[in-house]
Amino acid sequence: MNGYQMTADSYRTLLEREKDIDRASIESKIKALDFLATATEEERLELFNSSAFNDVVKGYMEMAVDNMELEDEVRQGLLNELHYLFDTVGAKQAEDYYNNH
Repeated sequence: MNGYQMTADSYRTLLEREKDIDRASIESKIKALDFLATATEEERLELFNSSAFNDVVKGYMEMAVDNMELEDEVRQGLLNELHYLFDTVGAKQAEDYYNNH
């Protein structure tokens, strides 16, 4: 059992115990976690390579640069670099870079 499966099972327990919760939201989480629990490392990385999460990451990046109150030129440079890296670097390479720095 991995962390994804454990979390999905916790949500299942929550659904059994609590009747007054947003069931659709919890069921959606369970569905995603069940998939991730059975996905190989390669499949997980391919999900990211598919660009399905690019806008989410871009949103986090924009929030981070806004929170830092960077000058517009620096802010735009960081965002442009992120867009470039999405186009030129695969998820495995990016993950390895993160884990080794």
